[in-house]
Amino acid sequence: MNVLEIIESKKRGRELDEAQLAALVDGFTAGTVPEYQMAAFLMAVWFRGMTAAETAALTGAMLRSGEELDTSGLPSPSADKHSTGGVGDKVSLLLAPLAAACGLCVPMLSGRGLGHTGGTLDKLEAIPGYRIHLDNRGFLKIVAEQGCAIVGQSGSIAPADGRIYALRDVTATVDCVPLITASIMSKKLAAGPRTIVIDLKTGSGAFMTDLDRARELATALVAVGRSYGRTMAVVFSDMDQPLGRMIGHAVETIEAFAALRPGGRERAPADLVELTGELTAEMVRGAGLVPDLAAARVRVRAAWDDGSAYARLLAWVAAQDGRLDPDREDFSLVTAPLATEITAPRDGWLAAVDCRALGLALADMKGARRKVDDPLDLSCGLEFLPRVGDRLAKGDVIARVFCSRKDEAEAAAKRALAALAFSAEEAPARPLILERLG
Repeated sequence: MNVLEIIESKKRGRELDEAQLAALVDGFTAGTVPEYQMAAFLMAVWFRGMTAAETAALTGAMLRSGEELDTSGLPSPSADKHSTGGVGDKVSLLLAPLAAACGLCVPMLSGRGLGHTGGTLDKLEAIPGYRIHLDNRGFLKIVAEQGCAIVGQSGSIAPADGRIYALRDVTATVDCVPLITASIMSKKLAAGPRTIVIDLKTGSGAFMTDLDRARELATALVAVGRSYGRTMAVVFSDMDQPLGRMIGHAVETIEAFAALRPGGRERAPADLVELTGELTAEMVRGAGLVPDLAAARVRVRAAWDDGSAYARLLAWVAAQDGRLDPDREDFSLVTAPLATEITAPRDGWLAAVDCRALGLALADMKGARRKVDDPLDLSCGLEFLPRVGDRLAKGDVIARVFCSRKDEAEAAAKRALAALAFSAEEAPARPLILERLG
């Protein structure tokens, strides 16, 4: 393999074949292709793009750089959900046990948050004793017995992706659809689910702020998944305001788990219930358990309301050594005290939210990372009460800030208030689910 020729070909916009891409990824993983050459290749892809065949081949090369989990021995059809990330996104914590209660096996590999978005693993680490790292055999054993498990990606799963992503992060090539696609799908394919549903968020609180760009990514994700024999679906969801009310690790985990309690579906935030229900229904339909989406919704609501999803939740968390006290409202998770409340500065309608700024307000309290190795305060958080389109009166409580450090709480409150736009005229509510694909 001549790496220089591969870089030159892509720089000129020529299509690379599967063997060339495999050799490049294998060489980089083995250390024979230096970082400066891979960086040059990534920048060439950023400018020239990739065909669908190239993107699938790059995904396959990254997938084969590590282990692939064998889910063929699971007792039920396997399915998983991937979210592109947002503020207040705690869907996985409800969806995994809910899907298991509907008759699926959910082997979920999750990641940590960075910047303004929260990570599922960080939320799970707010649970005392919860093990986020398991070997592959132990992971699949829990999935088989409990119907679901959520762990962190090990170094043996798509290791090429970890190294390439780190390089993309420092070479301004993160925002490239073929590279994003290969990164997401190499990990999801390695986990082995036969049905994959993507929650592709768009808006100020998402990495994809533009719907047209999100459609481009969705098309690429579906094409790659189908080329590897997976059933694919994409739900485009709005991220121009937080999902649910809580933003933060422990508080989001409590909100998610409380939604699965008996009667919780009626008490939980409507947007969280709607999106979780729709994504789970897409998984149930895609796996072939029911003939259509209407029947899938009926099954999801039944599993939610009859207590079976809540029972699965408690069994799954216990299987990963998490200690929850279901008799306590907070499940025994540690949360910071109320530090301050944010009130409406005038009468009017909430017209818009800079959702990214709300995520960064959490970072002001050390509840989100600015760098990969930043330590987190899992106990702090915000409760954001209104939705876009709500009528507010001056002095109404808009948000509550939970933090043990007053100066950080005040900085977060100031940023959060500045993120809101008010209107003297009635503002329309925002739809949650924008489109579907697949």
